[in-house]
Amino acid sequence: MVKPKIICVTGGKGGTGKTLVAVNLAIMFKNKGYKVLLIDGDVENPNTFLLLNAKLKNKTEVLYFLPKINEDKCNKCGLCAENCGTHALLYIKDSYPIPISTVCSGCKLCYKICPTNAIEPDLKVIGWTYTASALNIDLFLGELKPSEARSAVIVNKLMENLEEVIETEPEKYDIVILDTAPGAHCDVEELINGADLVIPVTEPTRFGKLDLLRIIELITLLKKEYKAIVNRSSLLGYKEKFLKELEENGVEVLGDIPLDEEIVSSYCQGIPLMEEKSKFDRDGAGYKSFTKIFENLIEWSEFSK
Repeated sequence: MVKPKIICVTGGKGGTGKTLVAVNLAIMFKNKGYKVLLIDGDVENPNTFLLLNAKLKNKTEVLYFLPKINEDKCNKCGLCAENCGTHALLYIKDSYPIPISTVCSGCKLCYKICPTNAIEPDLKVIGWTYTASALNIDLFLGELKPSEARSAVIVNKLMENLEEVIETEPEKYDIVILDTAPGAHCDVEELINGADLVIPVTEPTRFGKLDLLRIIELITLLKKEYKAIVNRSSLLGYKEKFLKELEENGVEVLGDIPLDEEIVSSYCQGIPLMEEKSKFDRDGAGYKSFTKIFENLIEWSEFSK
């Protein structure tokens, strides 16, 4: 079975341009004839569909398991609380267990081991998934419900949807681009771990460097190949020094993207800079930088079409 190549675009901090890079990489692969799926895993702030000017459809609820105690069946044995890894069930001898929803991981262990089937599922909507299509690119997107904190559950659902597609239609896509949230938390780890190649995006500031090195620690821990992209490389005239510092830290770079008015314009219009039917300047600094990055990516990853 031929599986699609999976590329994860990530970064240690917000605002570095991860989504900009993910969307334009997807566009460039599409331009070359690849069948592309883009997955937006930044479920607290999903905006890939805005950059693609896509309309979301197929809204599907993501349900989360919480335990509910049926006191008519419960024998007050305390087995559920004894085995709960997150201590989400408060148990006092000869009393009914009390669920503490804020620390429940949703693992369902209590539900599975209860000897009297006294624990029932109390399902809660914590977010949604969507699909969309635009510019011959398919999109999977997740959205966390406001006030909820379990973003990893939405990301897990997106990856389950991807696995289902790969299992049932292995040749549907050649390339899958994963766009992560900022940071190095569990839902970012889930996406990085599912990728063949990882592209961390940073910016030429000291804060950007520190966060890049932090996300690289996670990428290295997960034993994934990576090369970085430096966005806004002309910011503050710090580019050459910054690239030298990355080299000294053993960080290879796919390329850099300068500050460019056409990138801003494409962002505002919802038309990706690298879309072949767009009217953006092919001789512009931003366009040339993305072209070079794509060439380096093809060479690094040995893709062919």
